[in-house]
Amino acid sequence: MSLLNQHFEQRSNCLGFRFEKQKPRHDDFFRNFQYESMTKEDEHKAKENDALLIEAMNGLTFEERQEQQEIVHGVDDMDADESTFIDSALQDLDRILLGTKKGTVYETAEALNPEYVNARAFRIMFLRGNRYDAKASAKQMLSFFEWKKQLFGEEKLVKDITMDDLDEDDRACLRTGCMQIPGKDRSNRIIILLLPGMRCFKTLMNELRTRYYIWMTVLKSEECQRRGAVVLQYAVGDFRDKKQGDGYMETFILTSALPLHQAAIHLFTDNSTEYILGNGAIRIMPRKIRARFRLHFGSHMECQYLLSTYGIAAWILPLKPITFEMNLEQHHRWFQSCLITDTSDCSDLVRTQTINIECNNNDVLYVAGKKSPNAGNDRLRVLVTDLSQIYDSGTKEKKRMVVDGMIGEIQKTGGRFLKRHPESQSDWIEIPLDEVRLKITQMFRNHRRRADALIQGGRLITGEPLSNDVVFGKTHRSRGSDLMHHLIKERSDEYNTLDRGMKVQVVDGLIQRIRDEGGRFLQPAPEHGGWLEVTNEMARVRISKYFRNNRRHTKKS
Repeated sequence: MSLLNQHFEQRSNCLGFRFEKQKPRHDDFFRNFQYESMTKEDEHKAKENDALLIEAMNGLTFEERQEQQEIVHGVDDMDADESTFIDSALQDLDRILLGTKKGTVYETAEALNPEYVNARAFRIMFLRGNRYDAKASAKQMLSFFEWKKQLFGEEKLVKDITMDDLDEDDRACLRTGCMQIPGKDRSNRIIILLLPGMRCFKTLMNELRTRYYIWMTVLKSEECQRRGAVVLQYAVGDFRDKKQGDGYMETFILTSALPLHQAAIHLFTDNSTEYILGNGAIRIMPRKIRARFRLHFGSHMECQYLLSTYGIAAWILPLKPITFEMNLEQHHRWFQSCLITDTSDCSDLVRTQTINIECNNNDVLYVAGKKSPNAGNDRLRVLVTDLSQIYDSGTKEKKRMVVDGMIGEIQKTGGRFLKRHPESQSDWIEIPLDEVRLKITQMFRNHRRRADALIQGGRLITGEPLSNDVVFGKTHRSRGSDLMHHLIKERSDEYNTLDRGMKVQVVDGLIQRIRDEGGRFLQPAPEHGGWLEVTNEMARVRISKYFRNNRRHTKKS
């Protein structure tokens, strides 16, 4: 049982919790390991950290403790609808600013461009960052403009900062990778990775402007504003700070002025001195921030394990296997994409890249209408087959973890998920991870349909389909498939007005028409080296779905 739950155990009856003695878990092993690798004095400090965290949690209400635990571990639900209280919060914010802005840089910015400063979306961003606390939001807005003037000058107070506003030294600092956006956790929150050992700048102002740029870039996402970001400070091995903490206080104050809610903060170190410094930082934190802070001690492997317990896949860290050197390829692609266009949301590293990529054998290639023989594609198909039972029987969260694990397996081998550039069929571009997840999910559905077809007596057919056959899926076009889609469009309006029993008759009539033309209904079965002829019952299910999809597309248009 973790230390966090010791206090809860004492009050288990009144809180409704029930704790029983269990066998030692993996996280207990690593906690014991970290204590064994410290001196007695350091071990005492480490236990003090746990005590401070317990104190912070005990200072919260039961509901707040529940919420903080779920947030930190990446299993919280999406925020409630803010529309019920946002107008009231905005009125409170306006009232507080009216009484506090006199003589501030905020007032200067408002005089320069009131539309920018008073924009509803801009003000809501600060409310979201402060969990709709109008007083804290007003204070932060005043500090925000003070810092913006100090970093970029008065002439840029009322404009969004882009790459064009960073000088060469700022860009060099950004390109080092000391601050990165490697992806998202299982709760779909953006992760910001800080690597103290890679800090490199000409002056501290370069690093501060870089941090401002990255923080405000991720805030372009409304989801990030609502849900916050997860901050990882990774100071293990060669990534320990070589600048002896130079500029940390200025960085902390700047970060406090930016409206990004830090949903969880993790500090990883393998150095006992830094662990003790972390202990000091915990002591001065406000209680609610302390409840979101986690301090971890261990090697690269131990820290990667600990990450997984907080809903963050180990492969999120862009470390090379065995050597644990930093792989900056993904970060440099993000940097290049921001240089090319700063008007799009560059906060999500996994969005489509606009630069040409040279594919390798480990990549998963998506080519419309064709099955790729690339080794990466074969590896992904094997994973789908091997994990299909686990996926099909899992909860929504479990399914997402399976898919993310598969993505990680491909990326561990140096593979990426690529598709043809829409404007140049000779170039490849990287697919956003959200789109990759959808594609893998569809692969699992297709695998399940083929399995169902076999169970229901589907017949395996080798060789190529006949011209009048209907082949379900996007990988094969035929005269039979074209006829089916023509008939669906032709009878769609009629179908949508009928009750369920009459709809079945329409679908059965369509199936019979295909049969009369000499066609069969086939499902690709690449793992069997052929095609599955599905039964009329399976064909009925698929065609009914086509009718529903056609109705949705008609409504959208």
